[in-house]
Amino acid sequence: GAKALEVHQEDVALSFLPLGHAFERMVAYVYLLCGVTVVFAESFETLGRDILTVKPTVLTGVPRVYEKLHGRIMDKGQAGSWLKTALFRWAIDTGKPRARAILQGHDPSPLTSKQNALADQLVFDKIRVGLGGRIRYLVSGSAPLATSVAEFFYGIGLPVIEGYGLTETAPILTVNPPEAPRAGTVGKTVEGVELRIAADGEILARGPNVMPGYYKKAQATTDVLKDGWFHTGDIGAIDPHGYLSITDRKKDLLVTSGGKKIAPQPIEAVLKRSPIISEAVVLGDRRKYAAALIVPDFKALDRRLQDLGRPPHHGSRQELLARSDVLALYQEIVEAL
Repeated sequence: GAKALEVHQEDVALSFLPLGHAFERMVAYVYLLCGVTVVFAESFETLGRDILTVKPTVLTGVPRVYEKLHGRIMDKGQAGSWLKTALFRWAIDTGKPRARAILQGHDPSPLTSKQNALADQLVFDKIRVGLGGRIRYLVSGSAPLATSVAEFFYGIGLPVIEGYGLTETAPILTVNPPEAPRAGTVGKTVEGVELRIAADGEILARGPNVMPGYYKKAQATTDVLKDGWFHTGDIGAIDPHGYLSITDRKKDLLVTSGGKKIAPQPIEAVLKRSPIISEAVVLGDRRKYAAALIVPDFKALDRRLQDLGRPPHHGSRQELLARSDVLALYQEIVEAL
């Protein structure tokens, strides 16, 4: 973990995930080992304020945090005058080719680099200052981070180091190397860990970090530890260069009545990247087709209606969600997906 994260005594970390969370617990141990100053946020709700106070150099979070942060930055960047909005959109579009080149292992073209330097000076630097101005990189774990979100942060000059592991593996198996990240993957195995893909696509792991077993649960232990290999329950693939990508949880795969297998997490992730969606669950097991249950983010929805010059809602939430213009906003997201 310490080798993968590359932190040192000059770093300041802002911690906001629960320390009972295996990912944050491991990160805290790494911080202590490396002499990093750790500051604890007052709460998740005060994160925006606390970042400006602490000015961290490294931040660890789950994909949901970065998805929401991405949404807030996009909303704020497009809330000004038409000129500021146009400049913001140009800058974001300029950052994408550079990010894609880095995340595919290529050098950005000279033109891309020049445009990006200008975008950095005019727009990206201000975004980073809004996050304290000192972040060297972000760390994402616990679930797959959407490629488009990773590209966005790389584009604005905030690299995201993504890793993968489970509580049972203490909890790190792979990390995307900062010097050679690859989009859509969770990186390569850390030192001492072996991975292989079973015939049904399940990721199997072996190494000194794998648990000896579940406490007083012999059968549960036997179910996941077989011939020295821990069965993760995740479906994935390893490319020729050793980078692991994850499709979904094995038990979460939906099988329609027509026999089609659907991985719900990638679909849910796309839906939840929208600022006006708080949660989304894809259903479809033993049904003819897949459907999604969507929970709106009502504060973000209010802001969106205000930005569009639409009438605000004064009645119940049920009345708001029955409005044709509100339904159209969500229908647009679903159709795009």
